[in-house]
Amino acid sequence: MADLKNITGALLIDATAAFLNGAGLGTGEDKNKVIPKTFREKVKGKSEEVPYVSAQSWRRWLRNTTNEENGWKPSELKSIKSNEKGSTSKIATELNPVDFPEDDLFGYMKSGDKNEESIQRTSPFKSSILKGIRNMRTMNNDEAFVHLKDGSPLPYSTRFYSTHLEGFFNLEYYRLGVYDNLGSHQELSTSLVEKHKDKFDISEIPYGVKVFPRYTLKNAEVIRKKHASGLLKGLVFLRGGAKQAAFGSDVTPKVLVLAGMESANPVFNNLFVGTGEKPALNIEALMQIAMDFKEKLATPIYIGIRSGYLENEDKIKEELNDGFVIGSPVAIVNQFNQTYLQNG
Repeated sequence: MADLKNITGALLIDATAAFLNGAGLGTGEDKNKVIPKTFREKVKGKSEEVPYVSAQSWRRWLRNTTNEENGWKPSELKSIKSNEKGSTSKIATELNPVDFPEDDLFGYMKSGDKNEESIQRTSPFKSSILKGIRNMRTMNNDEAFVHLKDGSPLPYSTRFYSTHLEGFFNLEYYRLGVYDNLGSHQELSTSLVEKHKDKFDISEIPYGVKVFPRYTLKNAEVIRKKHASGLLKGLVFLRGGAKQAAFGSDVTPKVLVLAGMESANPVFNNLFVGTGEKPALNIEALMQIAMDFKEKLATPIYIGIRSGYLENEDKIKEELNDGFVIGSPVAIVNQFNQTYLQNG
């Protein structure tokens, strides 16, 4: 079986009567209407409005949930420089993947001036937006009033949606606990390297015509498992979203597909279709992925389903046998973590 270098997957969220990511106010006649993020795509030759949650938004939900579920100290985003008027001109997190798992998993960036370093770690966790699946997305308007003590009520409206939001992701598992300082592209600051020099094994890697240092934590394998399993725990208990007081939504994945892979291909995309009153998993597509990427798969394909959520749940359990593990979302994450990411 292939080496586990990546953890890739897909998720489906029930967004019935939801408003999870705002786009501000409408324009023209809708200037008093609060609107969600949408884009347009062609469906059967017609342009259709598609609700979505930005990658930045749901990644923030995931960062917060992961920190909370694992008791990790957050790497807070803060101002690191202000202009002459006192306004923030630069922001950054702690830029410290040694003490903050969040920085190891999601990366960071600080652009330096003439006399300071630029620090950048591209995020090992890659993700798509969450978008409404075809044939199961409806836009609606909630008309309401603010009632004043004096004067007539003030009308306002909110545009919301009913859909099921799908997205996909890939965690570059092999990069956790490993940091490259490639000339002008440095993942670790000089001060952090000096502070934690006893924690690293240092090797040399070629980059272009030069050789640069790679810093690998001495307990990298333990850290890698801890951080990856912690991320999956955060994912399965995901919580967040805008306007929860008015449009409360449970954003825990109702379906979660994941597998360990040798390659960094986010192959579990566009797996869900609207064929009836409930969403369905495209079994044929999933079986084809399993066949095409057989040599790249480092684990079985795990499929977590909230009971009663999918239209073709029974068929999934009947047809997906060898090479697949099926259970609830929480159960399959626990099993994956225990089998592949448990220390000892």
